[in-house]
Amino acid sequence: MKRVVLALLVLAAAADGAIVPELRMVQAKAEAGDANAQFALAEAYRSGRGVTADPDTAITWYRKAAERGHIRASEELGFALFARGDRKEAMPYIEKAAARGDARALYVLGTAHFNGDYTSRDWPLAYAQTMRAASAGLPAAQKNLDLMDQYLLPSDRAKADEILATLPPIRTIAQREALNAASSATRIAGGSGPVAVPAKTLKPTVSTGAPATALSTASGAPPQRGAWKAQLGAYGSSDRAKESWTRLSAKVPQLATYEQRVVAANAVQRLQAWGISGRSDADRLCTQVRSAGGQCFVVAP
Repeated sequence: MKRVVLALLVLAAAADGAIVPELRMVQAKAEAGDANAQFALAEAYRSGRGVTADPDTAITWYRKAAERGHIRASEELGFALFARGDRKEAMPYIEKAAARGDARALYVLGTAHFNGDYTSRDWPLAYAQTMRAASAGLPAAQKNLDLMDQYLLPSDRAKADEILATLPPIRTIAQREALNAASSATRIAGGSGPVAVPAKTLKPTVSTGAPATALSTASGAPPQRGAWKAQLGAYGSSDRAKESWTRLSAKVPQLATYEQRVVAANAVQRLQAWGISGRSDADRLCTQVRSAGGQCFVVAP
């Protein structure tokens, strides 16, 4: 059986020399038990910003912050443990991150459920989780989704649609920052506020080989019709799907040049844009939809 590939989403940047002076203050606060400082120090050691990158030291500080209730630290701890190979220990943290709508976590879980690694094998659940991750513009998730399509039965896809409607939406940047604020409230009494150290996050992006551009043509004519589609969400009713189209069209006028379709799949209604000429046009449309706060992934012919 073909196994889907899990591309580790790990970013690291080495820095020469010892810890920079700005981080010494952060380290002092971290050693005093400030959860925000512990998280900031972990981010520095993970990314190599201001100090030589050291994944093991990053994990130590993520763990300390997580033990004090720092939500983001607990999520990053899961990803760091997974990258180090401690995947069984990582999965509970990743599962909680997925429940909060983290695209990376949904991608990892989808891959694990498809392969039966570190958790039960469940293809419909794997497909649904990977669809949700792909809707955030995660290229690795879209690649795995295309591969899964070759193996799932129609009944599996129908069940996946039902599961998709129950999964949390992808977390926005604002919601992620709200988690930071919630984590700040858990710091020990007398601790300082959030530590101002740049933190390199693993924000998924869409790479199409060129900067995203508007889909309109110089003449204003609609793009050439084709067999590609873009899925914009899965809803409990066709009315909700159509309302979503109306809201998105107000933010992404290019949607009006495509055909709106609501495709029934058991109890779920898939909202799709039909008539897209090719993959590159579909990618650009999804980029605009996601920039407008919507969800979107490409559906091949």
